[in-house]
Amino acid sequence: MEEDTSGFCAHCGHYLKDGERFCPECGTRVPAADPEEAARERAEVKEAVGRQLRWASIILLVYSIPFLALGIAFLLFSDGIADYVFSDGAFDSYIEYYGFTQDEVRTYLQYSALAFLASGLCGIASAALCWKRTRYWLAVVLCILSVFAGSTGLLSLFLGLLAFWMVIVSKPAFREYEGRLDEELSRIFREG
Repeated sequence: MEEDTSGFCAHCGHYLKDGERFCPECGTRVPAADPEEAARERAEVKEAVGRQLRWASIILLVYSIPFLALGIAFLLFSDGIADYVFSDGAFDSYIEYYGFTQDEVRTYLQYSALAFLASGLCGIASAALCWKRTRYWLAVVLCILSVFAGSTGLLSLFLGLLAFWMVIVSKPAFREYEGRLDEELSRIFREG
């Protein structure tokens, strides 16, 4: 005759109270006794992973659109900005200290514009791929390019790295990895 171990953790043997979803001792997932409950929990996990990927898309857009706008502005107005820097006395000490010429400032602004444009476009493309939940590795590479091309300060670096992390951990939400997610969820939420 087989002993009933339903009230004990399958991993560590700790006594489990009715309704506990995780072992309080080791944290192991307690399988649902009801197949319908297990199916509902699997659906909740899939929804949470998908929701995280949607948030990654939104953060990428919040991060990328200002860089795209800044890149366009720098590209369109680099001559005017360089002229202003050299005509305003407030910048004289910087110009003298660093030895910049007006052409060097204009060139720097144009290179910055290209970096901002690249960051914005890569970020928007990555956000679109995340929203569509397709081409995981391309979305990751575009996200990395966006972060490195546009990291001009702590806030932009933080938002870019946050979006990158969210894309990485949302891998199972991409269509090409859904089968693996289903397999893993079936393993975790063993049905009775």
